[in-house]
Amino acid sequence: MGNFLSRKGDDRVYLNDFKRSHKRFSQEPLGLPFLIRKDDRGYSASVLNRKFKPKDDRKELFHSLKYEDDEEVFHAFHCCNSHEILVRHEPSNIVISWGDLQCLRPGAWLNDEVINLYLELLKERERREPEKFLKCHFFNTFFFEKLANGKNGYDFEAVRRWTTKKKLGYTLIECDKVFVPIHKKKHWCLAVINIKDETFQYLDSLGGKDIHVLEVLARYLMEETRDKGDTEIDSTSWKKELVDDLPLQKNGWDCGMFMIKYTDFYSRGLKLCFSQENMDYFRKKTAKEILRRRVE
Repeated sequence: MGNFLSRKGDDRVYLNDFKRSHKRFSQEPLGLPFLIRKDDRGYSASVLNRKFKPKDDRKELFHSLKYEDDEEVFHAFHCCNSHEILVRHEPSNIVISWGDLQCLRPGAWLNDEVINLYLELLKERERREPEKFLKCHFFNTFFFEKLANGKNGYDFEAVRRWTTKKKLGYTLIECDKVFVPIHKKKHWCLAVINIKDETFQYLDSLGGKDIHVLEVLARYLMEETRDKGDTEIDSTSWKKELVDDLPLQKNGWDCGMFMIKYTDFYSRGLKLCFSQENMDYFRKKTAKEILRRRVE
């Protein structure tokens, strides 16, 4: 990740773009604090037969932070210098500085480092308790950018080595779901490859639609399974769903939080039972999880 710069998610600009039929509009908002910005179908038997029970524990999803957790987050937000390293995640080599953590304060845009570490922690959670969570793969925020930036908007070779079985310990077709963060210059969205249901899903907290993202991923999955030696599938014929029954943001800066919570809830096998009103709580909870390097 060291060669990439963090991106900001300016949803208010994106919303104006969307309302103007995606006409480019470069003005950034002022006044925001912290501008950081299947058996016979070729599926593994482990996917088809693995027992899974959704962990629908509302107390765990929305419980208040303990006093000591709240104090730790407050201290991390207010009592460090801007270059101080707060978290080093050795498996991914992701480093979170005080400056990075500020993007979790209300009114700020999530950056790549915080999003990518959170996704790494979701995978670690699944490995700790595989019976409670879906088997998932979480691509980082740079995957789709690399895949879709080649000649004619597609470059499989650029990401071919990201998913070797030696590196992951599994192939994508063995997963229940594959999550792909999408960065649309000034806005975060999410694409989901639902392997078991043969469906590609696109989720945008501003209600936007982009079928092209799903078409690119359908082509990618077909080429990926062929390249990794799995039974060849025609994923281009799978259902493509532009999800519209989902929680939406009501401000210009929470797109990143909605994106990672869509991912969190879907990886639990749960419906998206949260709203804009939960975002400040989720920001504080996510900060605690980043500091502890553990997502529950």
